[in-house]
Amino acid sequence: MTADEIRAYLEPRRHEFADPRSLVMPALKYAQTTRGHLSREDLDAVAEATGFTPSFVESVASFYDRLYTQPVGNRVVSVCITLSCMLRGSDEVWDHLCEKEGIDHHHGGTSADGRITIQEAQCLGYCDKAPCIQVDADETLGPFTPDSAAALVDELRAAPDPEEYWR
Repeated sequence: MTADEIRAYLEPRRHEFADPRSLVMPALKYAQTTRGHLSREDLDAVAEATGFTPSFVESVASFYDRLYTQPVGNRVVSVCITLSCMLRGSDEVWDHLCEKEGIDHHHGGTSADGRITIQEAQCLGYCDKAPCIQVDADETLGPFTPDSAAALVDELRAAPDPEEYWR
C-alpha cells in the first residue's frame, strides 16, 4: 500500500474528522486490507499520508487489538488475562490452548497451519463470565475451562473462514 493510495482513500473522509489525528485509525484499517496485517512499509505509508511521525502511527497500531503488525491466522482467539479472568483460571486456559496449537505460551502466536492465532487480551468486559475469550474481535464468550476452550478452537478450525471485516 502506498502513501498515495492511502491519501486517495482518506480524502473524501477528511470532513468527518475534526482532529487530523483521527485519520490515522481509518488509514491503518485501510492499509491492513492488503495483507491482513500492517507491514513496516504500510506503517510508513500511513505516516507519510497523514503527516504524523512513524512512531506515532506505530503507537496507534500497537494499541488496538484488531490492528496486526504481524501476520495472523484466519481466526483470532483472544484470551482475557486481566484479574477477574486470571483468578478464575484464564492462565490454565491460555496454557492449554497454546500447547494444543503448538504456540509459544509466553507470547502467543499463530498455529503452524496458519489457521488459528492465540493472543492475550486486556479486559474484554465480560468479568461476570470469567474466564472469557473473544473470537475474531466479534464475539465474547465465557466462562471457559481449558477443555471447553479447546473444543471452541476445534469448532473454529472445522468451520469455514469468516468474511474478513478488517481485510
